[in-house]
Amino acid sequence: MALAAAVAGATRPSPIITWTRADGNTETLTSATLTGKIRDRATGTTRAIAGTLTVTDGATGQFRWDYAAGDVATAGSYDVQFIAAFATGQTPAKTFVAQWTVAEALP
Repeated sequence: MALAAAVAGATRPSPIITWTRADGNTETLTSATLTGKIRDRATGTTRAIAGTLTVTDGATGQFRWDYAAGDVATAGSYDVQFIAAFATGQTPAKTFVAQWTVAEALP
């Protein structure tokens, strides 16, 4: 699962992400509630994703990340992990950690 780079301070566009398993197949996200964590690769500090994670096509594992200002506040290199909670069955599911870049914006 690759994450598109973002620009510091830019809360748009919202990326559409497909949750893939290690074997390349997608994770079904129907009826899942999504959360996530961001870890700064330079400091090791971890924080919760503040933006909204919305399942857009549960059957194909697609969801949208609407960035909050805090998600993209500082340029740098980050690790991101998404978590899906389900009402029934095995829960939670977690993605493998993905690298994410927030690029510098001009002042």
